Amino acid sequence: MLFTACSDGDVIDIQLDFDKELKLCEIQTVEGASTTSSFLFYDTRENPFESLTLLIPKTTSTEALFNPETSGDTQSLTINGSSVQFHYRSYNGDPNDLICAVIPPAGIAVTQNYESTSGTVNFTSTYQDDDNDDVPTALEFDDDTDGDAIPNFKDNDDDGDNVPTKNEKPDFNNDGDLSDAQDTDGDGIPDYLDTDDDGDGTLTINEDTNGNGNLFDDIATGSPSARFLDPNFSESYPVQTTNTNQFERVVTVSVKLANIDISVLSADELDLGNYETRIDF
Repeated sequence: MLFTACSDGDVIDIQLDFDKELKLCEIQTVEGASTTSSFLFYDTRENPFESLTLLIPKTTSTEALFNPETSGDTQSLTINGSSVQFHYRSYNGDPNDLICAVIPPAGIAVTQNYESTSGTVNFTSTYQDDDNDDVPTALEFDDDTDGDAIPNFKDNDDDGDNVPTKNEKPDFNNDGDLSDAQDTDGDGIPDYLDTDDDGDGTLTINEDTNGNGNLFDDIATGSPSARFLDPNFSESYPVQTTNTNQFERVVTVSVKLANIDISVLSADELDLGNYETRIDF
């Protein structure tokens, strides 16, 4: 991380070797009968022990940073020294247990503190969705096999047969190549995209006599496999349980500062780093 500073007309480069993988905690400040909540982004390093911290208020707007309506949503805040603060600090020990602590650890103290007196904080929140079904998102992005309005990349049951895609072995040997995807009936359509896996003329979703949504525990007497994978058993049963869809969203909040001034240096632009969070849907 490179700061470009000006002193007496000379340009000075100050190298701060932070990894730009931001951490986050929520801070509560009590003043009288009122409690204020804030978010604190921070990055630390050792040898020497230093930190970069950014404090912003916790509001409905800033909470949306971590679950944006649209990937690429942006927000900006002005550093004002109170509700929005940016600090560069050094310590006499590891600050990681100090920065967010209600009761600070003994023996760790701030040795230098520099606070920006001006500047703007620019946030960009992007996200990627993934159903963790063993099919790479890039191969599913434009498809909706079962027409349920849920694109395959965030549909954990791509063919809508009530059997999770992952359990239909789309990547049999887990090497990232789907050419070996399980195809029980050998019709050229892999099971995870086939609504009749065993080719017996009965939809897979209707081969659940137990009605509990777990088709693997429905094994007909004398069959070596689940009913939906055995073409010798083709009875059709009403659907009683439809499994809910689940997927994961990874949100990345990019934090960049502009026109900061912390007395020892100033910078037109500073890439503070990224904060990543995961949401289950």
